[in-house]
Amino acid sequence: MVAATIPKISAPRNTVLPLSSFMVPAARLLLRAVLIAGTLALAACTEATAPQPAFLVLDDAGGSDWQSVSVGGDHTCALKTDGRAFCWGSNRAYQLGVLDADTVCVSGTAHFACSMTPTPVQPSARFEAISVGMRHTCAITVEREAYCWGGNDFGQVSEAGPTSPTPIKIGSGGLGWTQISAGETHSCAVRTDGVLFCWGANDRGQLGNGRQGSISGPVRALISAPVASVSTGEQRTCARTTIGTVYCWGAVWIERTGGLEMTRNQLTPDLVPNAPALARLSVGSFTTCGADISGFAYCWEANPRGEMGNGTQTGSTSPLRVASNLEFTQVSAGIVQSCGVVTNGAGYCWGDDTFGQLGVSPSTLIERCGGQQLPCSTSPVAVFGRQQFVEISTGFGSHSCGVTVRGNLYCWGLGVSGQRGDGTASYARSAPMRVMERRQ
Repeated sequence: MVAATIPKISAPRNTVLPLSSFMVPAARLLLRAVLIAGTLALAACTEATAPQPAFLVLDDAGGSDWQSVSVGGDHTCALKTDGRAFCWGSNRAYQLGVLDADTVCVSGTAHFACSMTPTPVQPSARFEAISVGMRHTCAITVEREAYCWGGNDFGQVSEAGPTSPTPIKIGSGGLGWTQISAGETHSCAVRTDGVLFCWGANDRGQLGNGRQGSISGPVRALISAPVASVSTGEQRTCARTTIGTVYCWGAVWIERTGGLEMTRNQLTPDLVPNAPALARLSVGSFTTCGADISGFAYCWEANPRGEMGNGTQTGSTSPLRVASNLEFTQVSAGIVQSCGVVTNGAGYCWGDDTFGQLGVSPSTLIERCGGQQLPCSTSPVAVFGRQQFVEISTGFGSHSCGVTVRGNLYCWGLGVSGQRGDGTASYARSAPMRVMERRQ
């Protein structure tokens, strides 16, 4: 909950606001190439997993004031309880919301600006929600205004330039925004009247307007029912209506053939077959997950590395129950892994674990997935440390982060761009590492 409010700033649609006056509460191919390259020999942890763990709380007793977190491709952003936003990781496309990051990271032969610890987007800003895409970030202020910044090669931020280090206001037709989601190269937001708008890349129909071709300003998605929430992924989008029905469009998964994930273009929102009424929804690269009002988790579409969590590596066009009796309060679908939090606060992840993104001891994973036979788990496994989480986020990269009930923030998995925020740019870590905080 935001503890402070800000004065309202009005500006024309897509106006670039200087950081001094901005007062508001984010490389698929590279990551995938690295992911397929092979298995990382991760350092073993001593923690074992169990279906219902007794809490051995390793959460730092000092506590902090983190409220929420959003994971992207190679950067991460999070909100403090007072609405201030911080980002860290790669700043190649200015997705951290700053012109100059404080560190140079190295990945292969590439050298690029990055930050290995949380960097304030704007010290006086106050956000209500934040969402991180592949290389851009979007956020909603406490006054229901939406802004985006970072990579803009398909108009996912605005009409201006290939990148934008400064937040750009997204027009809402005079109404406010209630929720926003940054995808791979497109963005979507729900207006206060339940109408859904999207903008950015549209080569697969991910904007849901019945056409193809990128659009740099908000266009209404062709869904007649009032929308409660939207989630954007890799060339695809899903929305949950106020009665829990789910529609998806863009690159819709069909089947796995010859080791390839086959998709079709869906230019308008299409009702997901045999889906239960969902209270929560999250779209990954080619997998979608959600949870119903009872907390039972469901996933569907691609499942080559067990990211559906149903105990198999076989995909499904209809939602299938995650293989457990756990009751989830929150779920998050990523590039080839999924995570969630259950009612007692335990964190669980499933899918690919090549870079430790499941947050478990490698010695506990006996499964191998995909043609490369990479370490994985096709059913939920408990995150090492047994912290009590409020939420866990996993996105377009190979890392995951979670906020605990004490307000601490932990990240695990790939970290070559500093996206774990633990003060390093090391390759991979399977144990959750506490995000470092700078003295403000």
